Amino acid sequence: MIGLIRPASTLRCAKGLLACTALVVASTGTVPAQDNSSADFTKRLYINGGIGVTKLEPESPTAALTVGDDSDSGGHLAVGYDFSRMFAVEGYIADLGSAGIDFLGASAGSVDYQVFGLSLLGYLVNSRSGLSLMDSDTDGLFRREGLSLYGRVGIGHMENDSENVDYMRDYATHVAFGLGLEYGFSNGFALRTELMSMDTDAQYLNVGVLKRFGQVPVAVPPPVLPKETTSAELAKPVAPEPPAVAPVVPPLVYFEFDQSDINAEDAAKLDAFAEAMLENDLEIMIDGHTDWIAPEQYNMSLSIRRAEAVYNYLTSKGLATERMTTMGYGETRPISSNDTANGRALNRRVELRIR
Repeated sequence: MIGLIRPASTLRCAKGLLACTALVVASTGTVPAQDNSSADFTKRLYINGGIGVTKLEPESPTAALTVGDDSDSGGHLAVGYDFSRMFAVEGYIADLGSAGIDFLGASAGSVDYQVFGLSLLGYLVNSRSGLSLMDSDTDGLFRREGLSLYGRVGIGHMENDSENVDYMRDYATHVAFGLGLEYGFSNGFALRTELMSMDTDAQYLNVGVLKRFGQVPVAVPPPVLPKETTSAELAKPVAPEPPAVAPVVPPLVYFEFDQSDINAEDAAKLDAFAEAMLENDLEIMIDGHTDWIAPEQYNMSLSIRRAEAVYNYLTSKGLATERMTTMGYGETRPISSNDTANGRALNRRVELRIR
């Protein structure tokens, strides 16, 4: 905490805590169903940076010494670590700009604000997973994907400086609070906006970009074992088989290098497949694959995007989402040699299976 030194008057930076303003989370639409039930949470390091606007309000015991300009621009850098589905720890440093000081209505100078600290972040709600306290699916908070509401609490230290105003600081250490929204993408990038409070005299509303390092693995679901036939079932009369119908042959969908868009030729294949599948209720498994160009982790993410592209296309043709599951295998299941251009083209595919 600081105070300005003037005859018969003292300006002090306020002490105490600020209750953060609540933000509203809007739910997003349905996402492709994926089975990650056998995967563990992956701890990941991330960096975050951004800019914003600040409100700086030191308090004065006299009407002669006032804050003439209480708003400025600011910026921050942070390094964090996701150590569980609900929590992350983050260290930050921020420049909050300056508070303009007036004496008897005339400008007397300014006081600069810089802060740094360590916080615990708690992810409260996710648009794909729901409440973090529930044992929800792994698609949202598990991967830090989709829209999340998070809270912050931590401890920080405030530094001040001024070239033309004498000041006094009390209690530079403070408790910091924050409330924010984060939207995460499958490639590890995320967008954030947050309102932070560092004591009652410094608030910071910011927007920023975050990048997580490392890839969340896609778990392969356990095999479905055949059901054993009991003697009672063997004794049951066998129902007549239904009339034979032409089998539905799932198509192979191919992709250009580093692409997940469906071309016109494969769209026609999927149109015919979707029309045939509307006549039954069979389950559809959509498996994405890549060649071996690019790092293994990137190829895993690309195979998931390809599978999701086919999932979304079939959904648009009227197939129910609960009938379909997606899975990404990256470069792990080639059907041809990756040493030739033709072989790699055959490996850049999505396979559809029905049962």
